[in-house]
Amino acid sequence: LQQQQQQQLLGRTHNSQQLLLQQLQQLQQQQQLLQSPLQQQQPALPLLAQQQRASTDLSSWSSSSSTSVAWQPQQEYMASLQRGHAIMARNWQAATNQQRDAQWEQLDSWSRQQLGKPAEQCTPNDLIVYLESSFTRKRGRQAAADGSQCPAPSTVSGAVSHLSTRFQQLGHRGPWDCGTGTGNPCDSMELRTFKGGYANSMQELGYQPSSAKPISEGKLQQLVALLQEEADAYQQLPAAQQQQQPWHIEALLRRDACIVQ
Repeated sequence: LQQQQQQQLLGRTHNSQQLLLQQLQQLQQQQQLLQSPLQQQQPALPLLAQQQRASTDLSSWSSSSSTSVAWQPQQEYMASLQRGHAIMARNWQAATNQQRDAQWEQLDSWSRQQLGKPAEQCTPNDLIVYLESSFTRKRGRQAAADGSQCPAPSTVSGAVSHLSTRFQQLGHRGPWDCGTGTGNPCDSMELRTFKGGYANSMQELGYQPSSAKPISEGKLQQLVALLQEEADAYQQLPAAQQQQQPWHIEALLRRDACIVQ
């Protein structure tokens, strides 16, 4: 019995020793796993330093050469922008541009003398003062009942339209906002009501709007002949092609019929 007990005790001791060995092996493996990332990171540290030095060198090179590299594209951009603005200016006739320039120069001169600021900083109230005190009193070919010369309502509306376009060209776009003081001062309730009130005042003063200059008989005959040629060419087309023609051809036919009648 004693021998059996000793053998059992020795077997248990052997088993416990094996378990301890297995646990030690597991601990060694875990230590190796923990050390392996550190070993991998150690050679990466010099590489990171090299990348940082490379980025520093690149930034210093780019800052020193940015002026020379970006100068040529900037010149091309500005040259293209100038050509684009020249094309945009062709949207209006030369005479219209000249009238707009003249209207703006007159407003700018008045604003600098009377208000001490350029025309670009004018508010709707400033424009009303300009129209009432200067524009409507120093020009005009229409005679009122008292014999005074004053501009027609259409002339005032045209001047406001020219100024409005110039404000838009300068970046003042959208309706005028009284709270922020931004937008187009010509696109405001003040200017709209002033134009309507001026037209009513002119009627009360005996202003009679004059009709446009009638077309001469020779130009009327040329117009009828041109419309007749286009009408004949349109009528000779098949029905399918007539439907594909622009809508203004039919309008020309109607105008031709009205003029001939």
